[in-house]
Amino acid sequence: MIAGGQEIALHKAELLAGYGADVTVMSSSFCEGLKKLPVRLVNKRLSAGNAEEEMAGKALVVDATGNPQAEEILSAYCRNHGIPYNCAGHGEACTAIFPAVYSKGHTVIAVSSKGASPVASAWLRDRLAEDIPDRLDDILAAMAALRPVSRRFFDDQSVRRIFLHRCFDRMMAENRPLTEEEIEDVREITAQEMNL
Repeated sequence: MIAGGQEIALHKAELLAGYGADVTVMSSSFCEGLKKLPVRLVNKRLSAGNAEEEMAGKALVVDATGNPQAEEILSAYCRNHGIPYNCAGHGEACTAIFPAVYSKGHTVIAVSSKGASPVASAWLRDRLAEDIPDRLDDILAAMAALRPVSRRFFDDQSVRRIFLHRCFDRMMAENRPLTEEEIEDVREITAQEMNL
């Protein structure tokens, strides 16, 4: 459940809904972006009674209200019921922290400062994202396809791991998936070195 209906709530709802969470957003008003998301909107002003009704059985509660009274109601309920709690802007009250996330294709990078500085986490995420090779998603798809192939090539898990590492290293060096001939070359070299 997310308490609050403006931009911070929208950001948190996008993250959670993007990973398939069943999200309820409770507020007396909602920004336009929230109205477009696949989330349940509960148009209620937050109070101790109705917040508890909405929080019952939830796996996570996010306070995006910026309101100290709301923080008190939400954090106390979560603390008493063992529900992870995130409060935007008040890391010290949190028992759950949202990392700064980069997500593209098969790649997901999550960076956290344990709530000390979301700005620093976002900065580090952005620096890491700058260094991601432009063909990484193609390489990861090729690596996924290689896993069952490696089982046909080698019975021993440790040899498969060496083979897959070599394929990945070569793909990263060339910034592209390997051809079938190149994969066969890596298989032959690995087999020779392992005396297979």
